[in-house]
Amino acid sequence: MDQEDTLLQEKVSRINSPPLQIEIEAHAEIEHAEDDGSTTKKRGKKEGPVLREREPGKSILPFSRVQRIIKADKDLPIVAKDATFLISLATEEFIKRLSEACQKIAERDKRTTVQQKDVGMLASFGGRKNFFFSRK
Repeated sequence: MDQEDTLLQEKVSRINSPPLQIEIEAHAEIEHAEDDGSTTKKRGKKEGPVLREREPGKSILPFSRVQRIIKADKDLPIVAKDATFLISLATEEFIKRLSEACQKIAERDKRTTVQQKDVGMLASFGGRKNFFFSRK
């Protein structure tokens, strides 16, 4: 029982660790104010990635949507809120590692855009061994 308590304490300390930073592409249209005070939408230039910080104890993914996805699996029993939260954090980490590994493949091919073939190539590498090229 003591070992389970220490594992739980380690998980809680990781949850309350410093915020995770995730880069998100800025693709939104920018509103520009004209001299007459009206606003029009014009396509702005890409300003590069935007850093979003995850607050400790919160997930970037919407809780209700993660819960709905989990409930869609009829084989799973009822899942507790803290388990749903941990699944959400694990999903964030998976997406982060997947996107970083795909970006490395695209850069190797001298491209800036990740394509579907990059994800397929990553799957053919057998990335399960290294979980997408292991941690830095």
